[in-house]
Amino acid sequence: MRLGKDVNALESLPLKLMIVAIVASMSVIPAGQALEGFRNRDFAMRAQLQLETMVSAAQTLMIEGLGGARSIHFDFSNEGSIRFGSLSIGDSRGGTNMSTVMLRLSVGTSIIRTTSEPPVWMMSKTGETLSVHTPVFDLRFSAQMDNRTTYVLAELV
Repeated sequence: MRLGKDVNALESLPLKLMIVAIVASMSVIPAGQALEGFRNRDFAMRAQLQLETMVSAAQTLMIEGLGGARSIHFDFSNEGSIRFGSLSIGDSRGGTNMSTVMLRLSVGTSIIRTTSEPPVWMMSKTGETLSVHTPVFDLRFSAQMDNRTTYVLAELV
């Protein structure tokens, strides 16, 4: 009798293994999607925090006055589907984005932060928007004056 039960168990083993393999393979895709979602949420949170760091540094320099400077390392890299597209800081005098930091994402959306308390005019050495196209970079902010107007100069280091 015992031999009969063992033979039946041995015959059903391949079927059981096949069912386990099918169920396991069906759970891989949702697990991968969950990981992708986690990576994208983590990137969005890190990106917002880094934009706030930029805005805060510019506002601090404006309050401190001329001569102050800050160098900050930024890393917008991501392994998920949402990636760094470009970053725009400031604008020319009177430009609509002169106090704005805008992160463009690979999916076509943007994250925007504006300096408002106090408002800060930010620009590059050329007097225009500073555009960054690499996700990892070092940025230097310094308080400057132009025709009795204080602004924050943003430049890649």
